[in-house]
Amino acid sequence: MHRNLYTLAALAAAAVPGLVPVRTAAVATPIEDLDVAGVIGEDDRRVMVMSPSSTASGVRLERDLKVAETLSGTPLRTVIPPVLGFVRLPEGGRAAVTQAPVGRPLLLDELSASPALARSLGVVLARIHTVPRYAGEAAGVESFTAEALHQQLRERIDRVHGGGHLSAAVAQRWEALLADPELWDFTPQFVHGDLSEESLFHAEDQISAVRDWSSAKVADPATDLAWLISSLEPELFDELYGAYQEELPTSTHPRLLERAQALGEFAVAEWLLHGLDTGDETITSDARGMLTDLDADLAQLAREEAERTYEEMNSRDDGTV
Repeated sequence: MHRNLYTLAALAAAAVPGLVPVRTAAVATPIEDLDVAGVIGEDDRRVMVMSPSSTASGVRLERDLKVAETLSGTPLRTVIPPVLGFVRLPEGGRAAVTQAPVGRPLLLDELSASPALARSLGVVLARIHTVPRYAGEAAGVESFTAEALHQQLRERIDRVHGGGHLSAAVAQRWEALLADPELWDFTPQFVHGDLSEESLFHAEDQISAVRDWSSAKVADPATDLAWLISSLEPELFDELYGAYQEELPTSTHPRLLERAQALGEFAVAEWLLHGLDTGDETITSDARGMLTDLDADLAQLAREEAERTYEEMNSRDDGTV
């Protein structure tokens, strides 16, 4: 069941001894069926209360908190708000209260305007990807091989292609990407798995908190970069990626960015399948529009390549260099 802000404040008071709520505010969350509110106490203490309204969201919340507890013993502890208490819910499950994240949710527009903030996010991503594999597995996250991840992508793209949803150019490009063995020969690492504006907080030019670890897994590190490489201007992404590389103790896969770009494109197929499976025409239409845009981009690239080839041929015929 969904709960309003007043009920969430009461849950926070029950979970945290001595907390007397005086003000509340709704907080966006990437988890479906999870009610979240910020609560300020009369002593100016600031907390965040999370209450699942379905069994599925309750399972995700418990997974999130278990992973977050594990990460509190790593260099990521500075961006993991500590858990302050729990309270049992009448219908089963429990609500959780954490310390409120410092700062405010990250917006892409703010990130795009701040190279320093982009570098801070690059550092945080590097620290996520260097969490020891055994630590993630001890927290119960799923662990995948590179071969299994590649097969999942192949099945997803085959389904979309088989349904007649891809243009010839997009299908050809995606098939070429999937058929490149070197591109998909990587070592899986711990990843967040679902980065978004709702899962990141910042204070001025620093990432101050990372939320929602329920999709964390041992998988492809390109997963966490795909959203950013497709959303940020190249110069700003270079700032982020430079800080990411500097923070890592070892060098990255030589084709990590190519794979991140590919995963960003393949995410459109996943979005389309989600729309088709749920019967949501708005999502389906949005995904089809993205595929149309990608097809147009590929056509433009083909035209530019043809023009370069034509100019080079003319230069050779004229005897010029």
